[in-house]
Amino acid sequence: MKKFTLLAIIAISAISFSLRAQNTDNKWAIGINWQYEDFNVVDLKFPDQFKYAKWQGYHFPSAISVGRTLNPSFNLFGQFGVSKLEYDRMASIGQPLSSDKFWTGDLNIAYKFANGYIMKESSWFDPYIYLGLGASSIKDLGVTNGTTYFKQVTGVGFNFWLTEQVGLNFQAALDNVLTPKLSTTEESRGNYAHYTFGVKIRFGAKDTDGDGVKDKDDLCPETPGKVELSGCPDKDNDGIADKDDACPAVAGKPEFKGCPDTDGDGVIDSEDACPTTAGKKELNGCPDRDDDMVADKDDKCPDVAGKKELAGCPDRDGDGIADNDDACPDVKGLAQFNGCPDTDGDGVADNVDKCPEVFGVASNFGCPEVKKVEIVKVVYFEINKSKVITKYTKDLDEVATILNDNQDVSISVDGYADETGTADYNLKLSEKRADYVINYLVKKGIAKDRLVKKYYGKTNPAADNKTRAGRALNRRVEIKTVK
Repeated sequence: MKKFTLLAIIAISAISFSLRAQNTDNKWAIGINWQYEDFNVVDLKFPDQFKYAKWQGYHFPSAISVGRTLNPSFNLFGQFGVSKLEYDRMASIGQPLSSDKFWTGDLNIAYKFANGYIMKESSWFDPYIYLGLGASSIKDLGVTNGTTYFKQVTGVGFNFWLTEQVGLNFQAALDNVLTPKLSTTEESRGNYAHYTFGVKIRFGAKDTDGDGVKDKDDLCPETPGKVELSGCPDKDNDGIADKDDACPAVAGKPEFKGCPDTDGDGVIDSEDACPTTAGKKELNGCPDRDDDMVADKDDKCPDVAGKKELAGCPDRDGDGIADNDDACPDVKGLAQFNGCPDTDGDGVADNVDKCPEVFGVASNFGCPEVKKVEIVKVVYFEINKSKVITKYTKDLDEVATILNDNQDVSISVDGYADETGTADYNLKLSEKRADYVINYLVKKGIAKDRLVKKYYGKTNPAADNKTRAGRALNRRVEIKTVK
């Protein structure tokens, strides 16, 4: 239809205008507008719609609107207004009035082109088209109570946002009368063009934590933060939001997720075993002066390259004992001997073994053990006799056996007598008794030079010579190991 031509052109122009789109943070909007009607233009051809336009309604404010965003594409809004019409103009088009007040109200649903699909959602330019239902009231000439009728609204609009909340609004609509019956005639009231122009204010965006970032865009909506960090806090002021900051209480670097690296070695302080001294990453940030891959703090030999298993110390002979703990660092040895060898395997290290190639004992400095033989025997004699009582010959045989088994052992043979007789006689008798024992052992194969003879006569008695039993104990030869 021709009467829709102007509106169609405007709508097509709006769709093709691709700038930025309005966002939906502020879901509510109110508008304060001028309202105009033109009861003549809708019946004219397109060129004449501009030439013979007869707008009416010259006062401000003459209309208010209240709107609510449903989603990025659709808004719901209602508007109410009153226009002041001109008697002469209305009479000239065959619609004489008895009052110049024209009341309108309608509820509309609008489709936004700046919805993130056709155009970007955030923009200062925000075109839309809308459909609605409403009612109008006008007092025709000769009608006492006026005429109220329902209408269907088809329109197009533009928002030009000067700021995020404040903008200019323009709307043009065709009001199609649905109940055109007048009170005094069956004639239909004609459709008309309906215009508003004014200021629109939107609001309703939530900022729960009051940090200036709306909840929709606030990544930390319940905690006050910084605008540049999308509303999240940054306790250490290192430019990294606490929620993304691995060290939120200490200023750090972005490449380390907000953690510091005091010594600049590429290892964050919390993981750096040596945070104030630059070191190697593979050693948890600790230095290694000798480059043996043992951190200086754990290296017992930090200036000499060594082995990890030896706490960084070298092992020249390769025996598994660090040189600084090795008593024989240039000869491979055993741990139990502090790195020294034991060639003869006698349990005495070569460095202290006086017989390193002969199996020995520790008690003799690694040399073979010297057996200590202790011989103590006493044999007895009859009165005035120099021959051993027979039953004691087995003791002499035992002594002979021990001496034959231990060629390095010598003995002393000490003869004694009781006090019966003179001293000279007893001295000679004690000597004869010692000689008897020596001769007996020599016959058993004992070298005479291993037998030391001594005789004491009646001196050094072993018992009391006043009794028979005591004198029997004094007639004796004592055999003892020579030490």
